[in-house]
Amino acid sequence: MKYATGAGLLVLALALPFAVQSDSILAIAIYGFMAAALAVSFNLIFGFTGQLSMFHAASFGVSAYIVTILVTTYGWNFWLAIVPALIVVSILSLIVGTICFRFKLKEFYFAVVTLAFSEVLRLITLNWNSVTNGSLGITVVEKPSIWTPWGSLSISGGVSWYYVTLGLLVVVFFICHRVLASWIGRCLAAIRLNDQLGETLGIDVFKYKLLSFAIGSALAGLVGAFYGFYSGFVEPHYLSIPLGLDIIAMVLLGGVNSLIGPVIGALALTALPHVIELSAELRIALYGAILIFVILVMPKGIVGLLTSRKHAA
Repeated sequence: MKYATGAGLLVLALALPFAVQSDSILAIAIYGFMAAALAVSFNLIFGFTGQLSMFHAASFGVSAYIVTILVTTYGWNFWLAIVPALIVVSILSLIVGTICFRFKLKEFYFAVVTLAFSEVLRLITLNWNSVTNGSLGITVVEKPSIWTPWGSLSISGGVSWYYVTLGLLVVVFFICHRVLASWIGRCLAAIRLNDQLGETLGIDVFKYKLLSFAIGSALAGLVGAFYGFYSGFVEPHYLSIPLGLDIIAMVLLGGVNSLIGPVIGALALTALPHVIELSAELRIALYGAILIFVILVMPKGIVGLLTSRKHAA
């Protein structure tokens, strides 16, 4: 039943561009798909491992910068540029994760240290003017292309980006699903409940926490690689604290105990400011109000609320 529902939703998503002839709705969906992929990858670290990482936005932003610089400055192919970007993000996450997990940092301390590393990287992008163009950012005019038997197909229109970002979300969702369905997922579940219990059961807590952190960060980097080329711009804000808080809000709204929850939360929070036409400042205030409401009224999120009502019925 669960897989049938997922397949049905995927079919509806595939059919949407044919049913909706609106560029603005497609744009909201594209940003929503990338936000959902980012939230799902974050939930692998937060919801399923119990680590409140503030490094996720940095992973996203660093990858966006690396891919953009390699393509616009050095003429790399977009798809090839993703490889070194993910390698760099993975190495950075392994360094940050090793420091945090070796010192057994938890909860508030883990969040603060990962936030500090994220801010260091943001300040580097902000002040390394010769490479990143500082606060002005980098404008992206190149468009990725996909090879087909009929020739090279440029990813430039709304419909093509819609299907590319939908595919990106499916890939991220599938990878996280496979990780959680494996032995790794069972180890992460034990670690989330109790670190010491996990060690008693013979689980290498350090290794599995680090693995979860690295996989989640690498997937965030994958999303960042595409984001800059769709938006046409890369700037230090991509590594900022507000973006990290946005990701947390999406996950909490949808629900931390499932993979579909972050997707629902991300799509809802991406569409909401456009539906009611909010400014950037009011959007942040709205996210804050939603966070307070969710934490106080429905701490398990939308999916948790629907599941509990279903069981009650």
